[in-house]
Amino acid sequence: MATSTKKGPGTGLLLDDIVGYHLRRAQLRYFAGFAAVMEGLPLTPMLLGTLLIVDEHPGVNQSDIAEILGADRSTLVRLVDQLEAQGLVVRKPDPADRRSCIPTLTEAGRSAIARALPRVAASEEELAGSLSEEERATLLALLRRINS
Repeated sequence: MATSTKKGPGTGLLLDDIVGYHLRRAQLRYFAGFAAVMEGLPLTPMLLGTLLIVDEHPGVNQSDIAEILGADRSTLVRLVDQLEAQGLVVRKPDPADRRSCIPTLTEAGRSAIARALPRVAASEEELAGSLSEEERATLLALLRRINS
């Protein structure tokens, strides 16, 4: 005889007490919401993150971007390749290190950021809108601590 097992958060299953399980579920929910709001704008969270870092830190090289994102350098090279193919960045030689390139925003890149940020805000609201400002700040602080 088959038994039924309740599934999902708050069910009393062993998984319900595993932080990584809930982080993964939250990530899946976030990625789905992000993809939905970005429809027509070919950006993933990592591509947008790369654009934002390039925008906020002009002159930053690819190795430093990879470190900020927590990505390996080969992944970052592929991300910059994609952004360059879309015309959102251009690679310029790093005057301090000829082996390195500095991704630089184009006008199309600035425009993509301007179009993306309101969508990201909508996605964030969908994901965390049920949290108070204090709860959201606590969640961010805890996630930063886990990631440090």
